[in-house]
Amino acid sequence: MSEHRTWLHAKAAGMDLLIATSDLREVVASAPISPLPGRPAGIAGVVVYEGEFLPVLAWNELPGCAAPPGQPVALAVLRPRLGIPLERLIGTTDLPHGILREPEESDPALPWLGGIAQEEDQIFRLLDADRLVALLRRFRGEH
Repeated sequence: MSEHRTWLHAKAAGMDLLIATSDLREVVASAPISPLPGRPAGIAGVVVYEGEFLPVLAWNELPGCAAPPGQPVALAVLRPRLGIPLERLIGTTDLPHGILREPEESDPALPWLGGIAQEEDQIFRLLDADRLVALLRRFRGEH
């Protein structure tokens, strides 16, 4: 379970997603993604970011995710150098520790989740950057 206090709230792959601001380099406008021949699973392609190629996540290839319902408007650039396509930016939030919980073992998104937060009827998925990068590395090792 994460101990982060400030989160970026965005819509991604149709979900309310929270990304710890401490995991972010920055959030930039979305750019066209260039596909890679023989690309690794979980990676949609690359964009040029600060003069280098930045791999961009393919949400529809992650467990527990569907294809995004809309075009990304922004990329959250994680510190592990991974672009996360976001359909909508909502803002930042500080969640009290009391509303965070571990995901259920049966949750298909468990390999990349850092927890679940619930505020009234709204459920937020907390992206764990380290778990996500580890999952993408496992994908690479399987192919």
